[in-house]
Amino acid sequence: MKNINKIFSVALGVVLAAGTFTSCEDEDKARFPELGNGGFIKFVEAPVFDAGADPTSANFDAMVEDPNGTVASYELEVVGDFDGAPEDTLSFRSTTTFPFDVGFTGADMAALFNVPIETFQEGDSFEFFGTATTTDGVVYNSEATAFIQPTPDLDPSDPDFVAEPGAWNMGTTDNVLLTAEGLLQAFNYEVEFTDPPVED
Repeated sequence: MKNINKIFSVALGVVLAAGTFTSCEDEDKARFPELGNGGFIKFVEAPVFDAGADPTSANFDAMVEDPNGTVASYELEVVGDFDGAPEDTLSFRSTTTFPFDVGFTGADMAALFNVPIETFQEGDSFEFFGTATTTDGVVYNSEATAFIQPTPDLDPSDPDFVAEPGAWNMGTTDNVLLTAEGLLQAFNYEVEFTDPPVED
């Protein structure tokens, strides 16, 4: 009888040990990614995106900052929306230090696009696209994150397919950061030659 108890005890020990090692192995397979502060660039204060209706005196005044202290470099590109504007984006400014001035005048834009300032009219605008690279080399930009397919049985070319943002791709900002008020993101914004609204 003592031998049977010993056999059962040894067998139970083997089963428990196997379960423990299997459990540890499963945890290693389903690791949660380490989270940390990403590359986020924001305006120091909420800017007025209406630079003034007269391009010769228009002025956009704004500074951006790196609130997480993780950004090694930040680059801005711009696309103009005016008669004769090139379709390609142009390099606007870049920095490795913060706070950083992203303001400009109508004359600055005329020089950048190599056009006379008289080319610009009231209602013309400039859309900016930022790219931040963190000290560990991860790039964040104005593109929304990759999407997840909510209905896996549907093909993306199917007319009933609906893409929803959500898949984490180790970079880029999320749609929430691009649309939520109050975050003051400086990855994608537009400045127009119009007069700011009059406050009551």
